[in-house]
Amino acid sequence: MGEKRARSGRLRGVARDLRTLARVCRGDLSALGEGGSGPDSMIVVLGAQVRAGGRPSRALAARVRHAGDMYRRGEAGTILVSGGVGEHPPSEASIMADILSGMGVPREKILLEAASLSTRHSAHHVAVLARERGLRRVTLVTDPLHCVRAASAFRAEGLEVAAEPATRSPMWTEDKERLGQFLREFGAVIWYGLRRGT
Repeated sequence: MGEKRARSGRLRGVARDLRTLARVCRGDLSALGEGGSGPDSMIVVLGAQVRAGGRPSRALAARVRHAGDMYRRGEAGTILVSGGVGEHPPSEASIMADILSGMGVPREKILLEAASLSTRHSAHHVAVLARERGLRRVTLVTDPLHCVRAASAFRAEGLEVAAEPATRSPMWTEDKERLGQFLREFGAVIWYGLRRGT
């Protein structure tokens, strides 16, 4: 009975996330809920591809610049950058830290989580770091469509989440890229949602 109830709950969660994903794809960012960052909050920037030669992909650059702009406006006390080494070194986190530093964010305000290789891993590792600092709420910065699955993964780790979509990402501004990411996220929401807890 307990397993049946848990599976039913997962199915409801998947259906909810798919509806939200569809709304966001149509341009309704209000579907992601309210923001809520502040000078005492921790912003978490999720990594994206690093290209050959250690160059950030356009999506990675857009995400981290969005977070840097938030810091400049006083909307963040600490920025945690999350992402390990993918196809090309160095880690996504170290590239993001360098960009933030170049934007004037003090190094002591930047935390690195450079072990994660997926959204799910980031959620777990960040939750551990947040609990060590007595935090239960984080603000996630990532591409708008990725916000849906990412927020769900972080909530599954026991965190309260505010989504902060990086709307200058090519995954949002370019129609072909947006459609491609929508299709990837649609499949990923189903896959990870049904596997949660297994």
